[in-house]
Amino acid sequence: MRFSYRRPILALVALLWLSSLVLPAVAAGGRTFDGLDVLLRGWEGLSRGVPSWLANPFFVAAFVAALAKRVVVAALLATLSVALGVTSFAAGDLLARSNAFAPEIELRAGFYVWLAALIALCLHALTGALVVFRTRTRNERRRSSIPSGTSRD
Repeated sequence: MRFSYRRPILALVALLWLSSLVLPAVAAGGRTFDGLDVLLRGWEGLSRGVPSWLANPFFVAAFVAALAKRVVVAALLATLSVALGVTSFAAGDLLARSNAFAPEIELRAGFYVWLAALIALCLHALTGALVVFRTRTRNERRRSSIPSGTSRD
């Protein structure tokens, strides 16, 4: 029986993401918001030009795809999730461009744990997609090296 690393890695990714919900994630305007607050209210930033919150639905979709062993789909969704997540570093500038008042934003531990979960899922999915691609390529090469009308036996 071969050990599969897939489930433990996905469990670790889920643990990271869930942990980020209870940790302080953002400080702004003299208040500190935990990850759950940011998750529940972060969509409000979309109208102000801050797309970071969209990383969450893409993360969940990528996680579900990874559980279903749809690694190529998971890789695409997870990569998009990370790309949207890193826009958090520019949240202050994005808010200023939209002429919205924004106090100085400080990213806290919960944010970095959240980002680590996004990156871990992305690396896991990309690795899985690479394995699938290499396997398919190797199988195609084998099939093309067998003369038609003959069998391997």
